[in-house]
Amino acid sequence: MRQTVKPQKKSTTPKIYFNPITEGQIDYLKSLEALLKQKRRGDWGLVAEKVGINTASAEKAFLRVFSKNHSEVVTALKELIDNRNNFLKP
Repeated sequence: MRQTVKPQKKSTTPKIYFNPITEGQIDYLKSLEALLKQKRRGDWGLVAEKVGINTASAEKAFLRVFSKNHSEVVTALKELIDNRNNFLKP
């Protein structure tokens, strides 16, 4: 039988385009990764609506740290996650 190369599975975690150098940048990258872990399906659409851009642009702006809308998208996602957590508390 012929041996073939199995394709590698694509990672489900998106890559954040940022190479941290200082301690503050490393902490910021960790906070972005924590936000990604807390994000749920449909959150990009809500964030995009709040910022005023389309859904794909909101996701790309989050992943590209030096992009134009990055800080607005991060702030909107933090607020969305905080509101959800406060709403779900007993």
